[in-house]
Amino acid sequence: MRAFLSDKRIVISFLVMFFGVATSSLSGQSTYTRSTKIGNQTVTEGSSFKGRWTLSVGGGPTLFFGDMKQYQYYPVTNYESEWRFGGNLMLERSISPVFSIRGQGLYSELAGTRRAWKKYFNSELIEFNLSTAVNLNNLIGGFLRDKPISFHVIFGIGLLNYNTTVYELGSNKTVSTLGFGNGKGIGGRTLEGLLLGGFGVDIHLNDNWAIRLESANRGINSDLLDNYVNMFKYDVYNHTSLGIAYTFNRRIGKVKLVPEDDQEIVPITMPQYEEEPVQPESNQNPQGTNAFNRVIDVLDVEAPIEVKEPEIEVVKETPKPQYIKSDGIEYRVQIRARYGHKISTAELARSYNLPQDEIMESTHKGYFIYTIGNFASYDEAVVKRNSIRSQNKVYDAFIVAFKNGVRLDKLP
Repeated sequence: MRAFLSDKRIVISFLVMFFGVATSSLSGQSTYTRSTKIGNQTVTEGSSFKGRWTLSVGGGPTLFFGDMKQYQYYPVTNYESEWRFGGNLMLERSISPVFSIRGQGLYSELAGTRRAWKKYFNSELIEFNLSTAVNLNNLIGGFLRDKPISFHVIFGIGLLNYNTTVYELGSNKTVSTLGFGNGKGIGGRTLEGLLLGGFGVDIHLNDNWAIRLESANRGINSDLLDNYVNMFKYDVYNHTSLGIAYTFNRRIGKVKLVPEDDQEIVPITMPQYEEEPVQPESNQNPQGTNAFNRVIDVLDVEAPIEVKEPEIEVVKETPKPQYIKSDGIEYRVQIRARYGHKISTAELARSYNLPQDEIMESTHKGYFIYTIGNFASYDEAVVKRNSIRSQNKVYDAFIVAFKNGVRLDKLP
């Protein structure tokens, strides 16, 4: 690994290759399904995944772990403090429910003290890394939207550009420097490869915004970050960040529908025939045609005389949702849920092209859930669920059961 990271051209080539492979998977949409055995029936639930971009910014402490450090597991608080702070900017793209690709830039300072050597150092660093985040919630529990908290692990590779100055403790005289125009990095900084690994948590405020906390260690490809080679073969530093992340939503396409209230009214015209007046007996024809023959003559007319009557309009009434008595089991189709916060039914109606008056709101274990329909049997609910998936593109719609108006944890 040391030989690999020592060649900066190989590191750069690896980053370009990694980024190229990742971006080749960014387009398209996938549907993920999972099957659950309920009694003698197998229920399949689907979730439609679309890759989304996330932009985040944050900042926090950056701590050094290497040769020139007084205590290896926590920063010293007297003499020369080892606390330093930095900020980062990151662009992320999810390529599946589990994996996402990230590019991050970090600017920070770094410091360390060794009293026995009467020395301390300060570094100013610029870091660029490319990493992969693994969503543990979706990896373990399957892909479901609207989870309030999600955990992830991070691993990746990057490049570090730094300037280091070593001082004499007490007098603050400069002992040595590294970088400052003599390196191959940005502005003559020393350039090194690094590997990083860590973990993070996102607390989702709504569909777009989240609070993000992350902490990751960086292993450097040398023992020169503190400009002192001694015990640690590879210097390590940690950056912990607290910030905000914004995810750009990709909205469902709009489909123009004709409301049932605006359906065309079809007039029905009922043809009528004029009744021929009965002629007196004296006007019968020479063949002695009687009343019976006159009826036959009417049936033999080539084109019956049509008389216009007032048109009868048949108006189709808009069907209203049918509700099941609350003392029994009823089945509904759940289309959305959110923890702790309501969702506008008008917004759901616009997003999914569903009638707003058919969307019902309920609560269950801290979630606000939104359902369509009331059905006395599971089979009726299946028909509605399949229709919502295929026509309204709500691929993760699934069937839930209610008893006495309360949502059950599983189907009966």
